[in-house]
Amino acid sequence: MVLRRTLCVFAVALGAAMLCGLAAAAGAPPNVLLVTLDTVRPDHLGCYGDRHALTPTLDELARTGTRFTQAYTTVPLTLPAHATLLTGTYPFFHGVRDQPGYRLPDGIPTLAERFAAAGYATGAVLASPVLDARYGLNRGFSYYDDRIASVMQEEAVQGATVVKRPASEVARRGLDWVEHGRGGKPFFLWLHFYDAHLPYAPPAALRARFPGDPYDASIALIDQTLGRLLAVGKAQGWLAHTTVVVLSDHGEGLGEHGESTHGFFIYNATMRIPLLIRPAGATSPHIVTTPVSIVDVAPTLLRLCNLSVPAGMQGRKREAAVLGQDGGSATPIYLESYYPLLHLGWNPLRGLVMGEQKYIEAPRREFYDLATDPAERHNVEATHQAPMAAFQEVLDTLVRRHSAVSQSARTAVDPATAETFASLGYLGAPGGLAPVFTLDRRDPKDGIGEEEQLLSMAHAYQAHNFVQAEARAQAILAHDSRQPLALDYLGTVRFERHDLKAAQATLTQLVRVAPFFATGAAQLAHTDEQLGDRTAAERWYRQAVALDPGDARSLRQLGLLLLDSGRAAEAETTLRRALELQPDDVYGLNALSQILAERGDTAGAIGLLQHVVATAPRLLPPRLNLGYLYLRAGQAAVAEQLMRDTLRQDPRAAGALAILGTAQLQQGHRTEAETTLRHALQVEPGNAVAAEALRRLKK
Repeated sequence: MVLRRTLCVFAVALGAAMLCGLAAAAGAPPNVLLVTLDTVRPDHLGCYGDRHALTPTLDELARTGTRFTQAYTTVPLTLPAHATLLTGTYPFFHGVRDQPGYRLPDGIPTLAERFAAAGYATGAVLASPVLDARYGLNRGFSYYDDRIASVMQEEAVQGATVVKRPASEVARRGLDWVEHGRGGKPFFLWLHFYDAHLPYAPPAALRARFPGDPYDASIALIDQTLGRLLAVGKAQGWLAHTTVVVLSDHGEGLGEHGESTHGFFIYNATMRIPLLIRPAGATSPHIVTTPVSIVDVAPTLLRLCNLSVPAGMQGRKREAAVLGQDGGSATPIYLESYYPLLHLGWNPLRGLVMGEQKYIEAPRREFYDLATDPAERHNVEATHQAPMAAFQEVLDTLVRRHSAVSQSARTAVDPATAETFASLGYLGAPGGLAPVFTLDRRDPKDGIGEEEQLLSMAHAYQAHNFVQAEARAQAILAHDSRQPLALDYLGTVRFERHDLKAAQATLTQLVRVAPFFATGAAQLAHTDEQLGDRTAAERWYRQAVALDPGDARSLRQLGLLLLDSGRAAEAETTLRRALELQPDDVYGLNALSQILAERGDTAGAIGLLQHVVATAPRLLPPRLNLGYLYLRAGQAAVAEQLMRDTLRQDPRAAGALAILGTAQLQQGHRTEAETTLRHALQVEPGNAVAAEALRRLKK
């Protein structure tokens, strides 16, 4: 349904002319500015009824455009939700069900690809590594700025460091691209703001404006930034020819139903999102009360720009509602969360909204009348068996009809990525579990208290407060001795404290009570390796890979173990498998270069190590290996330059001094060589390379 605040006298026949884009009347296709506000709830915005909100920019967009009062995401997680937004397909089609560990498969058309094919310049500026290009959302963008580390905002929150790009930097880079990077073409620009996602870091003035409420202060910061960006667009003249779309990827629990953050449940606190669309040139406000989904945004945007919609897009075209013509019929709104399954081994959740009723499929089913119970406090499933059965049939049909992902969306998760996601408040995934819906696992409703305790434990670990993390893990285990994540963290904390025997005992218990827990097997393998039990380590590394074939780290560690055991051929095969999953893994590349060098392929080894040094310039062992191979290849001058660069980073690197002295000796610089080699032996008296070079020099 569409509610109009102004009298509409246009005949339906004029709709086709409006559909061509209000800015198209000027003779050019409209620009598109897509803004996603990570983790922003609609009920914390002024235009959605929050009288205490400080969101004048968003409120103005609502007053001059179209506001959807009942918009929903499909998944309460950043990566899966944006995958749906940018493809117009459901999660069970595009396959991105969680984060990390998933990548948008090639071959699924994206919104950016469609705009690029129509002659648009396409750009994106991201605020979080959650949307890194390696997850596949960059397809179709000629400019995809995910280089968060280059302008990182490091936020110390209870000792933990979190990396994200502040809203001001996102806006600055976006404006710079519009001015200098689009080559005069109409543009499709996606800006991602992450400031309302934990941990919060609003400026002092806004913290004072919202005492004790950093979430609303962070939303106000985003609104201010967006306001400045739109003011620049108005001054530069492009805003009038731009369709502006603002929405969130998901909400935030804020304690409702016991959930402090998001990802776990599919209640409205995390599933309802703001959605504002102002077509180019629009001034007439409209309110759409028909429930819509984030899956509808891509096809709607394309039609507003008079572009055809790819056949594979599954969302509904809502351009008539945006233009105030027709709210459209209510269609089933799909919801899911596989986070409880993939991170905790509990039951996944999925649901459906139709009209003002909502159904959640779980071991104990739920049914809500949203008209009288918008907060979903009263489950009326006992008195609504017939409607629930109808909802279940619609849900099953919807999933069956649209489930057609052509290739796996699973991808490897390296340790640095796992650490990044953990710093943003996400529990680690055990691996080994497939996103298959079931009803025979623990109902998430019965575990929300435990999940919050696990988050608290994980936050303590991220803050390097190992004493507190261990205490919280033990408190959880006192109530549930088989809790996999608590055992995992307890074992990891004990490993970090170098109590290897205790870590081994804890992790052995973990793999016994949770044999599906791939990360537990990998951590036990690493612990056994440190304890010198290579046989056990190999067995557990193989078990980890069997449980999670995408575990590149365990494959690499297995390859290193095999190499150290003298099984070079088997090690090479294993390392190459790992590098197929993680091509830039510097440790795997370094080990592979060793294998190539040992069989006489010096050129091949040098090529690998050059890539490693370029990728990880501060990592010492690959630099030393490369320098040694330069010496073997007769490139003493190149080795000398590399070692001088290395010593600028670490003047007391004895290995670099030894190779530098050897390079000087090969070039006939005997006096300099002797000085350098003696220096190397002063730093490290037992350095064999320096000792051998000095022996040759004295002959």
